[in-house]
Amino acid sequence: MRSSGWMRAGLWNTCAWTVHSETEKGERAMRKKRIAAVVIMLCMIGLYGARVYAVNADISTPGRQIFEKGETVPYGTDYNISEGDSCEGYTVQALDSRTLSAEEFSREYDVKDMGIADAFYMVKLSVKNESNQHVGEQGVPLGISMLVGTNYSIIPSPALFQAVNPDIPAISFSLQTGTEKEVWLVFQLISGSTPDSEYLEKHPPMLQITQYPNQKLLQLS
Repeated sequence: MRSSGWMRAGLWNTCAWTVHSETEKGERAMRKKRIAAVVIMLCMIGLYGARVYAVNADISTPGRQIFEKGETVPYGTDYNISEGDSCEGYTVQALDSRTLSAEEFSREYDVKDMGIADAFYMVKLSVKNESNQHVGEQGVPLGISMLVGTNYSIIPSPALFQAVNPDIPAISFSLQTGTEKEVWLVFQLISGSTPDSEYLEKHPPMLQITQYPNQKLLQLS
């Protein structure tokens, strides 16, 4: 009977050792899988980081060109969104700027629907087609010009552009070769969203006409 007990104990120990051994093998296999997964993940992160760095390294900062008020500025091959926006052969001059309250603007231009603007900043430009032959196909994209300052940018209002320039059908337009046109751009000043008129009088903004490859800025004072 004692021998039988020893045999049962031996079998139990053997089975326990076998189970323990199999458990250790399973744990080692799981550890290897976890390590492999971590290594693969780190490799993927490294490759992604290298790709992001390579992509960002190819991005060049636009050149910044500032022109004085009244200076004739060629658009050249510079553009705002895509190269298809370029209007080579056109030039622009900043002639004047002024600020009108909502009441003054409504009275002078007989405009009733002015939205929620408290005041309006207006920029007078002279646009000329010096040599562009693609009349009706390429023109001056004034609709994507911007009034810019230290920490803000404002796009002009297309609806108010037509109210102020009734003889021009749209804010982006083309001219016959050799002709020029004076226009007013209208920028809405909205309390809480844009600088107010007093701030702009103390810190005159500039007009951005292109962004890439050169950011061209026209001084307005």
